[in-house]
Amino acid sequence: MNWKIGLAAVSAALISSAALAAVTFDPATGTGFVGKGDVQLVYGWNNKALQDNAGSVQFRANATTVTEVSWICTNSNNEQTQERARTTTTEVQGVVTSVARERNQITGFNLNGYSGTPTQSSETEGPPLNSCPSGPWTLTTPAGAPEVVGGGADGLEVSTDGTTWYPVG
Repeated sequence: MNWKIGLAAVSAALISSAALAAVTFDPATGTGFVGKGDVQLVYGWNNKALQDNAGSVQFRANATTVTEVSWICTNSNNEQTQERARTTTTEVQGVVTSVARERNQITGFNLNGYSGTPTQSSETEGPPLNSCPSGPWTLTTPAGAPEVVGGGADGLEVSTDGTTWYPVG
């Protein structure tokens, strides 16, 4: 799965707002903006604390996609059918490059795309694709394209140490 497609498939652009704070994020490109108020809210910082710590603020995106595919096997002895299925869960994580937007002070963070290639992990449950039970069973309807059936808590996260991450926006 292409990581850009995975991120876009499970995450529409995240848009939220609070007083003097805003987050816009395009998970397909890693671009957007995080207002200073959203970062302050996460850390409980006043304006001075934000200004002092802005250089250590970093962002990452997380996306989870759950897909399912099915196929049908038929028993040649009695014409009974059996639908078989497998589920694949794919997780994608990418670090977003950011630049603090300044006028006289930091007003937010411009997100300038992904830094390097996001990491991807995948786990599949179920029988091998298009397999049938042994014996008189044969594949009669091959698997189609995987269908997205769910996803997890996806979105943008913020950290100041690269270890502890908090949802933002």
